[in-house]
Amino acid sequence: MAWFSIRASAVAIVAGAAFVVPATAQQQPLFNPQTVETAPNDEALRLLGEALGRSVQATQTDPTIPDILEAIDRNIAATQRIRQLAETTPTLTDEQMQQIGREIADIARSFQDIANLAPDVFARRMAEIGTLDGIGEAIGFRIGDTRARIAALEADNQRIQNDLVAGGINEAQVEMRRLTQQANNAEMQALNAAMAAWDVFSERHGEVMTRMGDQTEDLEVFFHALHENARVYAAAAQTLSLANSLRAALADLERIETLDFMRSQMVQSWSDLMRIVGEVNDGLILQPGM
Repeated sequence: MAWFSIRASAVAIVAGAAFVVPATAQQQPLFNPQTVETAPNDEALRLLGEALGRSVQATQTDPTIPDILEAIDRNIAATQRIRQLAETTPTLTDEQMQQIGREIADIARSFQDIANLAPDVFARRMAEIGTLDGIGEAIGFRIGDTRARIAALEADNQRIQNDLVAGGINEAQVEMRRLTQQANNAEMQALNAAMAAWDVFSERHGEVMTRMGDQTEDLEVFFHALHENARVYAAAAQTLSLANSLRAALADLERIETLDFMRSQMVQSWSDLMRIVGEVNDGLILQPGM
């Protein structure tokens, strides 16, 4: 099943995480349990099948997706600008360093803002999964009810057969019992066909629930990655801020050797920073199966 994807230029989560629909949509029940319990098997299968399809579809979208996409695209574009500037500029000025520091701090805040959406996203998702659980309960009820009916018909046929073997009943009673047996057999044939359908439906529902669990785990990874990216970029911004503070503090020193040494240390810090930024940017694309 194709689960959920954010366009490849930003983040992709395949065969895994998904978002869900607004709470307003979740307030509308996808099926009436009482109706499903009392409906004929074919009607109940249709109702639950439609409910399952709508519920699964609802778990694959979320009102926060546009904002998340826009923020991630913006962060990637900003990171790419920073990398390009570092690669094409042999010596960065203080002003450029300060601007880069501000941009990296903005990226960190943006990642954290997205990560902070997680509780609401998971709340909506759990509501939809609750609907899927309800569908599973309805399936279980129908399977149990169908099995019980088949068992009752089999017991009735056995009782009738015992009466026929024992004898002691007139011809009309024998004929009525045989007619009842035939009716029981016809009903059991229909019920056995229904059981086969319910078993297939139950199996598919189980597969959906398993994959929903996988999606939820991938969602956790996704939001955890956003939170950790925020930490990495915040640390990078602090590194730049420290470098700029050192430059300001050392501006009036007379010993050029000390100034040169500190500048070389800052260059090394900048190199480390760009390596981190590069690694984080590369890590923004979550590969399938993560």
